[in-house]
Amino acid sequence: MTMAMQAVAVKPTGPKVLRIGLIKDGKIIEERVIRERKTVSVGSSEKNHFIVNEDGVPPRFDLFQLVGNDYILNFTDKMDGRVGLPGGVAQLDQLRSSGQARNAGTHYQVKLTDASRGKIVVGGVTLLFQFVEPPPVTPRPQLPAAVRGGFVAGIDWLFTAFVVFSYMTFFGFVIYLEHADWEIASGIDAMPEELARLVFEEPVPPPEPEESENPTEEAEEGDEPEEVAENTAPSNNSSSSGETAGDSSSNDINSNAEARARIAQEAAATAEALVLGALGEGGALADVLAGGAVTGDAESVLAEASGVGVAQGGTGGNLRTRSGGGGSGEGGSLGGLAASMGAGMAAATGSVSEMAVRGNINLQGGGDIGGSGDFDASIVVRTIRARLTAIKRCYETQLRNNPTLAGKVTVRFTIVERGTVSGASATENTTGSSEVASCVVNTIRRFRFNPGPEGGSVDFSYPFVFAPQG
Repeated sequence: MTMAMQAVAVKPTGPKVLRIGLIKDGKIIEERVIRERKTVSVGSSEKNHFIVNEDGVPPRFDLFQLVGNDYILNFTDKMDGRVGLPGGVAQLDQLRSSGQARNAGTHYQVKLTDASRGKIVVGGVTLLFQFVEPPPVTPRPQLPAAVRGGFVAGIDWLFTAFVVFSYMTFFGFVIYLEHADWEIASGIDAMPEELARLVFEEPVPPPEPEESENPTEEAEEGDEPEEVAENTAPSNNSSSSGETAGDSSSNDINSNAEARARIAQEAAATAEALVLGALGEGGALADVLAGGAVTGDAESVLAEASGVGVAQGGTGGNLRTRSGGGGSGEGGSLGGLAASMGAGMAAATGSVSEMAVRGNINLQGGGDIGGSGDFDASIVVRTIRARLTAIKRCYETQLRNNPTLAGKVTVRFTIVERGTVSGASATENTTGSSEVASCVVNTIRRFRFNPGPEGGSVDFSYPFVFAPQG
């Protein structure tokens, strides 16, 4: 270390940090100083500070837990060793049996001080620990200013000169190509003079016609139109033939018009017959034609038909029915018929109402009951609460059939590493309805937990307590 680095070196300050060594089969496998005071974990997962693949060690176990500014040593029943405490050196078995270590359920806890040291034995692995001063933080070494120099001192002048020369040579060659007067070779590529003349010179205009100086020729030329006029005079035969052709064409037009009118009348008659029910026996058209030819107006004609009337003002018209059917043969108002139908519909629909059925779900505390994976139980709670509506629908569907339905359904399910549920079953059902339990189990089978467990699958048990909403 140079004099400058010794002068700048900072003395360690603050509380002590952990120094941990990992021994297996009598050999030191790993030794590390944890530069910061933080929780140190061991286990089979690669995310731990020390990897320990031994029975009795879960995928992740916080061996040294930092609570506030103090370290807590966590150890299980399958761990052995000794630790130095303010009261002296004590075995882990002695701490468990005497009650000096706090029982946390799955493991025991004992508080450490900066003077504590000891060893923890798990299977064939031994962990030695002690508290040491944090290593000093030294500044990053730098070269002296004389060695570093400036910007000019770092320039490679030979390479720079080569780049400048290459640039000037290329730039000068471009200028030469731009200003060079290249000779155009005359040969097959050159345009012949005759072709160039045709392309670039304007064509000579045609000569103007000369005027005739002999008046007799003009007169003779003027007599020709009269002869043409005589030859083109119309004759009586041609006029008579034109009149005959006009008469035949007018006759064709009249016949076509009559055919179209006849077709339109037939279509109107067919439509009227369909509307008035003329296709059936004893229809309205039959009643109309019973008295002979139709000569009256529309109201008089329809008055002769059975079951047909003309709308009058605000009454909506009268509807007559034939006796012998389901009616009485009496007349009735269309407005009254609509009013009676509306009242019937209102009476039919106004008296029916469905009572809303609601249920409550109480989520009791579930948890991890097995498996080889490392998983955060809060992800299970968060996912179930996000999809609680689907589980509640299973209960409310059966609550409509049995309003007093209530009880608890406990579901056990397995979460694999990719986050899906590989198996689920109902271990407890006090509702008395197998449909509710089956629906809840099928709903949980479709869940996906993100992220999934690490190091293997995890088994969970979760209870759901159902009760009708008061």
